[in-house]
Amino acid sequence: MSVVTRLLKQVESDPGLHYRNPTVPHACSIPGGLNIGSKIFIHGMVPEHASEFSIALQRGADQEFADLHLHLVAKLGRSPMVVWNSRQGATWGVEEQLAGAFPFPAFPRAFLLVITAYVDSYEIEVNGSSNLSIKVRDGLPISAITHLAIQAELSIRAIHIPVENMPRNLRLSMGSGLKVGDQFSIKGQPTEDAKSFTINWQSGPAKFDDVLFQLNPRLEEGRVVRNSRLDEEMGKEESTQETPFSPGTPFDLVAGVRSLDFETRLDGKEWVTFGHRHDVGAAKTLFLEGDMQPSDICIDLAQLNPSGVLNGTNIKTRGVRLQQMCPEVPLTSRVTGGFEKGCLLLISGKVNINPSRMQMTVQCGEGSEESDIALRYLVQWEEDGSPKITLNSREEDNWGQEVKSRINEGLHPGLVFDLLVARTEEGFRCFLNGIEHILFPYRLEDPKPDHVTLCGDVEIQRLLLL
Repeated sequence: MSVVTRLLKQVESDPGLHYRNPTVPHACSIPGGLNIGSKIFIHGMVPEHASEFSIALQRGADQEFADLHLHLVAKLGRSPMVVWNSRQGATWGVEEQLAGAFPFPAFPRAFLLVITAYVDSYEIEVNGSSNLSIKVRDGLPISAITHLAIQAELSIRAIHIPVENMPRNLRLSMGSGLKVGDQFSIKGQPTEDAKSFTINWQSGPAKFDDVLFQLNPRLEEGRVVRNSRLDEEMGKEESTQETPFSPGTPFDLVAGVRSLDFETRLDGKEWVTFGHRHDVGAAKTLFLEGDMQPSDICIDLAQLNPSGVLNGTNIKTRGVRLQQMCPEVPLTSRVTGGFEKGCLLLISGKVNINPSRMQMTVQCGEGSEESDIALRYLVQWEEDGSPKITLNSREEDNWGQEVKSRINEGLHPGLVFDLLVARTEEGFRCFLNGIEHILFPYRLEDPKPDHVTLCGDVEIQRLLLL
């Protein structure tokens, strides 16, 4: 197991704040700020034709006006380099170049950047090496840092900020607005004297911004209220007649955005839904407040357009043909209208610790033995945990020529993954964690396979076909 894989496996399970597939530019708050020894993990990839990107630790969300305590800029090209600087008020410091070889690998290899804060320095580590030390400048202490900001040409797979004591009141950026397929995991527990707490998916960080979905457990009243707010006017209240929350008792809440509503699961079981009353694309902030101590939050944004697969098509206007949140495996699901040209299939999940195989098929009909198969995506793991991927098709009981694919990143035991399959004029374009790794031709006479099956050693969080 590589150093990067080991670090990712650890930090993905550590309590704190986690983003998956955030859009860039991206600015997120650091819950509780930075302390001595605090770490920030950024898992990403430098796009093939990128010219530069920047990463900043700053005071405030707006990079134009914020004090920049640490401003890293990677300048790409024939002689790539990393420079750093700081800005206090409107005054920039002296720009310095980091010594040594350029630390970020070229496309399509991913990187894991780790920033560790100390009283007088920031320690920078890329892919388990390239240890660099940057001095904390006078007047810009780490204790004043509130936000992480990422600008320009960078593809971010995940951001992990371990937090031991999460603040109760949080305003967390959700990027450019919600869309179908986005999911949220919130773990925490009501305080011992809890009366009420609120979780909002809302338009901005202010207390009275528009709310697209409000989840308000009222423990004193013994019910959970759901509502929305537009132009400071609350909508019609919906509520349950009992509350599953208890003071001091931990809970695990998952919420997902569907085409018509928000769907929730509580402690692994289906819970309440809330129909969309307004455009969910207006929701850009996750707001938490009240008598609840959060411990772990994951904002998991659906990665639906790596490398411009849709050529500018608005994903938010595409119809949903299949969607399931946290389905049980194995599964067989019918695709409304068929998996035709222009459709996208996104499968997000986590590989088991000791996997043997995983198989996904796009097929005609429900049966496993007699159905024609347009695509069989088979993953088999070696004893050392390395995945081997083969693709094939079957028509009238005859298997076609098997195609093998090699990957540099992804599908490691114990780690999360995103598998995106786009059906185009050329066939099935397959992307793993945002990187295209194979094009498999469409071989069947039937133009519309109508079922997706999945089995094997994985846990699925999201199944979405647009």
